[in-house]
Amino acid sequence: MKVEFKDIEEAYLKIRKSIRNKKKLYLFEKNYYSNCNILVDKINSGNYIYSNYHIFTIKEKKIRLIMSSTLEDKIVNHIVCKKVLLPLDKYLIDSNCATRIERGTSYARYLLDKYLVKIKNKYNTFYILKFDFSKYFYNINHKVLLKKLSKYLSNEDLLLIKEILNTTNHDYINNTIRKLGMSTFYKKDTGLPIGNYTSQFLAVFYLNDLDHLIKEELSCKYYIRYMDDGIILDKSKEKLKEILRILESIVNRDYLLEFNNKTKIYKNTEGFTFLGINYKVKNNKISRRIISKTRRRLLKKNNRYCFKYEK
Repeated sequence: MKVEFKDIEEAYLKIRKSIRNKKKLYLFEKNYYSNCNILVDKINSGNYIYSNYHIFTIKEKKIRLIMSSTLEDKIVNHIVCKKVLLPLDKYLIDSNCATRIERGTSYARYLLDKYLVKIKNKYNTFYILKFDFSKYFYNINHKVLLKKLSKYLSNEDLLLIKEILNTTNHDYINNTIRKLGMSTFYKKDTGLPIGNYTSQFLAVFYLNDLDHLIKEELSCKYYIRYMDDGIILDKSKEKLKEILRILESIVNRDYLLEFNNKTKIYKNTEGFTFLGINYKVKNNKISRRIISKTRRRLLKKNNRYCFKYEK
Protein backbone atom coordinates (compact mmCIF):
# COMPACT_ATOMS: atom_id res chain seq x y z
CA MET A 1 0.00 0.00 0.00
CA LYS A 2 1.42 3.33 -1.06
CA VAL A 3 0.05 6.55 0.39
CA GLU A 4 0.21 10.23 -0.49
CA PHE A 5 -0.09 13.39 1.58
CA LYS A 6 -3.79 13.68 0.68
CA ASP A 7 -4.46 10.20 2.16
CA ILE A 8 -3.01 11.26 5.52
CA GLU A 9 -4.88 14.55 5.47
CA GLU A 10 -8.20 12.96 4.56
CA ALA A 11 -7.90 10.36 7.32
CA TYR A 12 -6.88 12.98 9.88
CA LEU A 13 -9.81 15.28 9.05
CA LYS A 14 -12.17 12.34 9.42
CA ILE A 15 -10.95 11.14 12.80
CA ARG A 16 -10.15 14.51 14.44
CA LYS A 17 -13.85 15.07 15.17
CA SER A 18 -13.89 12.01 17.41
CA ILE A 19 -10.71 12.88 19.33
CA ARG A 20 -11.58 14.17 22.79
CA ASN A 21 -8.00 14.88 23.84
CA LYS A 22 -7.49 18.29 22.24
CA LYS A 23 -3.85 18.34 23.32
CA LYS A 24 -3.15 15.51 20.87
CA LEU A 25 -4.71 17.55 18.08
CA TYR A 26 -2.76 20.64 19.04
CA LEU A 27 0.58 18.81 19.06
CA PHE A 28 -0.12 17.19 15.69
CA GLU A 29 -1.32 20.42 14.06
CA LYS A 30 1.54 22.46 15.52
CA ASN A 31 3.79 20.85 12.87
CA TYR A 32 0.99 19.62 10.65
CA TYR A 33 2.70 19.34 7.26
CA SER A 34 5.87 17.91 8.74
CA ASN A 35 3.94 15.27 10.74
CA CYS A 36 1.87 14.28 7.70
CA ASN A 37 4.95 13.93 5.50
CA ILE A 38 6.76 11.88 8.18
CA LEU A 39 3.81 9.47 8.22
CA VAL A 40 3.88 9.23 4.41
CA ASP A 41 7.60 8.35 4.48
CA LYS A 42 7.25 5.79 7.28
CA ILE A 43 4.31 4.00 5.67
CA ASN A 44 5.80 3.91 2.17
CA SER A 45 9.20 2.74 3.42
CA GLY A 46 7.63 0.00 5.56
CA ASN A 47 9.16 1.50 8.71
CA TYR A 48 5.98 2.45 10.54
CA ILE A 49 5.81 0.94 14.04
CA TYR A 50 2.59 0.83 16.05
CA SER A 51 2.63 2.30 19.54
CA ASN A 52 1.27 0.73 22.72
CA TYR A 53 -2.45 1.02 23.38
CA HIS A 54 -3.96 3.06 26.18
CA ILE A 55 -6.16 0.39 27.79
CA PHE A 56 -9.15 1.21 29.98
CA THR A 57 -12.73 0.11 30.66
CA ILE A 58 -16.13 1.72 30.11
CA LYS A 59 -19.54 0.72 31.43
CA GLU A 60 -22.01 0.30 28.59
CA LYS A 61 -24.59 -2.42 29.29
CA LYS A 62 -21.68 -4.16 30.97
CA ILE A 63 -18.04 -3.34 31.64
CA ARG A 64 -16.17 -3.30 28.34
CA LEU A 65 -12.48 -3.12 27.53
CA ILE A 66 -11.24 -0.36 25.21
CA MET A 67 -7.81 -0.22 23.59
CA SER A 68 -7.21 3.35 22.48
CA SER A 69 -4.58 4.03 19.81
CA THR A 70 -2.34 7.04 19.34
CA LEU A 71 -3.47 9.66 16.84
CA GLU A 72 -0.91 8.42 14.31
CA ASP A 73 -2.05 4.81 14.71
CA LYS A 74 -5.66 5.89 14.19
CA ILE A 75 -4.68 7.62 10.95
CA VAL A 76 -2.80 4.56 9.68
CA ASN A 77 -5.69 2.25 10.67
CA HIS A 78 -8.14 4.44 8.80
CA ILE A 79 -6.01 4.43 5.65
CA VAL A 80 -5.43 0.65 5.76
CA CYS A 81 -9.15 0.09 6.17
CA LYS A 82 -10.09 2.41 3.33
CA LYS A 83 -7.44 1.37 0.80
CA VAL A 84 -7.01 -2.33 1.66
CA LEU A 85 -10.08 -3.68 3.48
CA LEU A 86 -13.14 -1.75 2.32
CA PRO A 87 -12.69 -2.87 -1.32
CA LEU A 88 -13.47 -6.39 0.00
CA ASP A 89 -16.97 -5.25 0.98
CA LYS A 90 -18.26 -6.39 -2.42
CA TYR A 91 -17.57 -10.02 -1.48
CA LEU A 92 -19.83 -9.88 1.58
CA ILE A 93 -23.43 -11.06 1.44
CA ASP A 94 -26.18 -8.46 1.60
CA SER A 95 -27.47 -9.65 4.99
CA ASN A 96 -24.09 -9.35 6.71
CA CYS A 97 -25.08 -6.26 8.64
CA ALA A 98 -22.68 -4.42 10.95
CA THR A 99 -20.54 -1.30 10.62
CA ARG A 100 -21.08 -1.25 6.85
CA ILE A 101 -22.27 1.69 4.76
CA GLU A 102 -26.08 1.38 4.50
CA ARG A 103 -25.84 -2.08 6.10
CA GLY A 104 -26.01 -1.26 9.79
CA THR A 105 -28.46 -1.88 12.63
CA SER A 106 -31.41 -0.24 10.87
CA TYR A 107 -30.90 -2.36 7.77
CA ALA A 108 -30.64 -5.57 9.83
CA ARG A 109 -33.93 -4.73 11.55
CA TYR A 110 -35.51 -3.90 8.20
CA LEU A 111 -34.45 -7.28 6.81
CA LEU A 112 -35.80 -9.13 9.84
CA ASP A 113 -39.16 -7.35 9.53
CA LYS A 114 -39.23 -8.22 5.84
CA TYR A 115 -38.40 -11.89 6.47
CA LEU A 116 -40.94 -12.18 9.30
CA VAL A 117 -43.71 -10.81 7.10
CA LYS A 118 -42.82 -13.21 4.29
CA ILE A 119 -42.58 -16.33 6.43
CA LYS A 120 -45.68 -15.63 8.56
CA ASN A 121 -47.73 -15.16 5.41
CA LYS A 122 -46.71 -18.67 4.32
CA TYR A 123 -46.78 -20.59 7.60
CA ASN A 124 -48.74 -20.29 10.84
CA THR A 125 -45.89 -21.92 12.71
CA PHE A 126 -42.19 -21.39 12.05
CA TYR A 127 -38.95 -21.39 14.02
CA ILE A 128 -36.02 -19.10 14.65
CA LEU A 129 -32.45 -20.26 15.15
CA LYS A 130 -30.41 -17.66 17.00
CA PHE A 131 -26.68 -18.27 17.34
CA ASP A 132 -24.16 -16.20 19.22
CA PHE A 133 -20.39 -16.65 19.46
CA SER A 134 -18.49 -16.85 22.72
CA LYS A 135 -16.18 -13.83 23.18
CA TYR A 136 -16.02 -13.28 19.42
CA PHE A 137 -13.49 -10.43 19.22
CA TYR A 138 -11.09 -12.15 21.63
CA ASN A 139 -11.21 -15.51 19.83
CA ILE A 140 -10.72 -14.55 16.17
CA ASN A 141 -7.65 -16.51 15.09
CA HIS A 142 -5.00 -14.49 13.26
CA LYS A 143 -3.79 -17.35 11.04
CA VAL A 144 -7.32 -18.32 9.99
CA LEU A 145 -8.16 -14.68 9.25
CA LEU A 146 -4.99 -14.06 7.23
CA LYS A 147 -5.57 -17.23 5.22
CA LYS A 148 -9.05 -16.04 4.30
CA LEU A 149 -7.75 -12.58 3.40
CA SER A 150 -4.97 -14.10 1.26
CA LYS A 151 -7.56 -14.99 -1.40
CA TYR A 152 -8.07 -11.30 -2.05
CA LEU A 153 -5.00 -9.35 -0.89
CA SER A 154 -1.41 -9.08 -2.04
CA ASN A 155 1.42 -10.28 0.20
CA GLU A 156 2.34 -6.65 0.87
CA ASP A 157 -1.17 -5.81 2.07
CA LEU A 158 -1.38 -9.00 4.10
CA LEU A 159 1.77 -7.93 5.93
CA LEU A 160 0.09 -4.64 6.85
CA ILE A 161 -2.85 -6.50 8.38
CA LYS A 162 -0.54 -8.96 10.14
CA GLU A 163 1.36 -6.11 11.79
CA ILE A 164 -1.89 -4.69 13.16
CA LEU A 165 -3.01 -8.10 14.43
CA ASN A 166 0.35 -8.73 16.07
CA THR A 167 -0.18 -5.73 18.36
CA THR A 168 -2.36 -7.98 20.57
CA ASN A 169 0.58 -10.31 21.29
CA HIS A 170 2.45 -7.95 23.64
CA ASP A 171 2.62 -8.95 27.31
CA TYR A 172 1.70 -5.48 28.60
CA ILE A 173 -1.86 -5.92 27.26
CA ASN A 174 -2.75 -8.92 29.42
CA ASN A 175 -0.87 -7.38 32.36
CA THR A 176 -2.99 -4.24 32.08
CA ILE A 177 -6.20 -6.26 31.67
CA ARG A 178 -5.31 -8.14 34.86
CA LYS A 179 -4.73 -4.88 36.75
CA LEU A 180 -8.14 -3.61 35.58
CA GLY A 181 -9.75 -6.67 37.15
CA MET A 182 -10.97 -8.16 33.87
CA SER A 183 -11.06 -11.93 33.43
CA THR A 184 -10.78 -12.26 29.64
CA PHE A 185 -7.26 -12.27 28.21
CA TYR A 186 -5.66 -12.41 24.76
CA LYS A 187 -4.15 -15.69 23.65
CA LYS A 188 -1.13 -15.80 21.34
CA ASP A 189 -2.06 -14.92 17.73
CA THR A 190 -5.72 -14.61 18.68
CA GLY A 191 -8.13 -11.70 19.02
CA LEU A 192 -8.68 -8.28 17.49
CA PRO A 193 -7.67 -5.00 19.16
CA ILE A 194 -10.87 -3.68 20.77
CA GLY A 195 -11.60 -0.22 19.35
CA ASN A 196 -9.42 -0.32 16.21
CA TYR A 197 -11.11 0.90 13.03
CA THR A 198 -9.68 -2.07 11.11
CA SER A 199 -11.02 -4.49 13.73
CA GLN A 200 -14.61 -3.63 12.85
CA PHE A 201 -14.24 -4.71 9.22
CA LEU A 202 -12.06 -7.72 10.04
CA ALA A 203 -14.71 -8.98 12.48
CA VAL A 204 -17.37 -8.55 9.82
CA PHE A 205 -15.22 -10.33 7.23
CA TYR A 206 -14.01 -13.26 9.37
CA LEU A 207 -17.24 -15.27 8.94
CA ASN A 208 -17.79 -14.33 5.30
CA ASP A 209 -17.25 -17.88 4.03
CA LEU A 210 -19.67 -19.16 6.66
CA ASP A 211 -22.25 -16.60 5.51
CA HIS A 212 -21.99 -17.86 1.93
CA LEU A 213 -22.24 -21.47 3.08
CA ILE A 214 -25.42 -20.73 5.06
CA LYS A 215 -27.06 -18.84 2.22
CA GLU A 216 -25.88 -20.86 -0.76
CA GLU A 217 -25.11 -24.42 0.37
CA LEU A 218 -27.55 -24.77 3.25
CA SER A 219 -30.18 -22.75 1.33
CA CYS A 220 -31.18 -20.54 4.24
CA LYS A 221 -33.22 -17.87 2.52
CA TYR A 222 -34.02 -15.95 5.68
CA TYR A 223 -30.60 -15.36 7.26
CA ILE A 224 -29.07 -12.29 8.90
CA ARG A 225 -25.79 -11.82 10.72
CA TYR A 226 -24.92 -8.81 12.82
CA MET A 227 -21.26 -9.26 13.84
CA ASP A 228 -21.37 -12.25 16.23
CA ASP A 229 -25.17 -12.59 16.30
CA GLY A 230 -26.80 -14.77 13.63
CA ILE A 231 -30.45 -15.53 12.97
CA ILE A 232 -32.13 -18.02 10.59
CA LEU A 233 -35.89 -18.40 10.03
CA ASP A 234 -37.41 -21.62 8.71
CA LYS A 235 -40.68 -23.56 8.82
CA SER A 236 -38.94 -26.73 10.02
CA LYS A 237 -37.52 -27.10 13.50
CA GLU A 238 -35.79 -30.32 12.49
CA LYS A 239 -34.04 -28.58 9.62
CA LEU A 240 -32.79 -25.85 11.98
CA LYS A 241 -31.53 -28.50 14.41
CA GLU A 242 -29.53 -30.10 11.61
CA ILE A 243 -28.23 -26.72 10.46
CA LEU A 244 -27.12 -25.92 14.00
CA ARG A 245 -25.31 -29.27 14.22
CA ILE A 246 -23.49 -28.56 10.95
CA LEU A 247 -22.60 -25.01 11.96
CA GLU A 248 -21.26 -26.06 15.35
CA SER A 249 -18.89 -28.51 13.66
CA ILE A 250 -17.69 -26.01 11.04
CA VAL A 251 -17.32 -23.16 13.53
CA ASN A 252 -15.20 -25.30 15.88
CA ARG A 253 -13.07 -26.88 13.16
CA ASP A 254 -12.55 -24.10 10.62
CA TYR A 255 -12.86 -20.91 12.68
CA LEU A 256 -11.69 -22.12 16.13
CA LEU A 257 -14.78 -20.53 17.67
CA GLU A 258 -17.67 -21.75 19.80
CA PHE A 259 -21.33 -20.81 20.16
CA ASN A 260 -22.31 -19.61 23.62
CA ASN A 261 -25.32 -20.58 25.73
CA LYS A 262 -27.50 -17.90 24.11
CA THR A 263 -27.67 -20.09 21.01
CA LYS A 264 -31.17 -21.54 20.81
CA ILE A 265 -34.10 -22.43 18.53
CA TYR A 266 -37.32 -20.53 19.25
CA LYS A 267 -40.91 -21.02 18.14
CA ASN A 268 -42.45 -17.91 16.57
CA THR A 269 -45.04 -17.56 19.35
CA GLU A 270 -42.34 -17.80 22.05
CA GLY A 271 -40.74 -14.50 21.28
CA PHE A 272 -37.04 -13.82 20.69
CA THR A 273 -34.70 -10.84 20.96
CA PHE A 274 -32.51 -9.50 18.17
CA LEU A 275 -30.56 -6.23 18.25
CA GLY A 276 -32.31 -4.97 21.33
CA ILE A 277 -35.87 -5.65 20.18
CA ASN A 278 -38.09 -8.49 21.37
CA TYR A 279 -40.16 -10.01 18.53
CA LYS A 280 -43.17 -12.29 18.79
CA VAL A 281 -45.39 -13.57 15.98
CA LYS A 282 -48.83 -14.74 17.06
CA ASN A 283 -52.20 -14.87 15.28
CA ASN A 284 -50.43 -13.67 12.13
CA LYS A 285 -49.38 -10.44 13.86
CA ILE A 286 -45.85 -9.27 14.62
CA SER A 287 -45.32 -7.57 17.97
CA ARG A 288 -42.14 -5.65 18.68
CA ARG A 289 -40.97 -4.34 22.04
CA ILE A 290 -37.76 -2.42 22.68
CA ILE A 291 -36.09 -3.95 25.71
CA SER A 292 -35.36 -1.52 28.54
CA LYS A 293 -31.56 -1.67 28.22
CA THR A 294 -31.78 -0.70 24.54
CA ARG A 295 -34.19 2.13 25.33
CA ARG A 296 -31.85 3.59 27.92
CA ARG A 297 -28.90 3.28 25.54
CA LEU A 298 -30.78 5.03 22.73
CA LEU A 299 -31.76 7.89 25.03
CA LYS A 300 -28.16 8.24 26.17
CA LYS A 301 -26.88 8.31 22.57
CA ASN A 302 -29.42 10.95 21.61
CA ASN A 303 -27.99 13.20 24.30
CA ARG A 304 -24.42 13.13 23.06
CA TYR A 305 -22.54 13.85 19.85
CA CYS A 306 -21.86 10.75 17.76
CA PHE A 307 -19.35 10.56 14.93
CA LYS A 308 -19.77 8.08 12.08
CA TYR A 309 -16.98 7.01 9.76
CA GLU A 310 -17.73 7.20 6.09
CA LYS A 311 -16.20 5.44 3.14
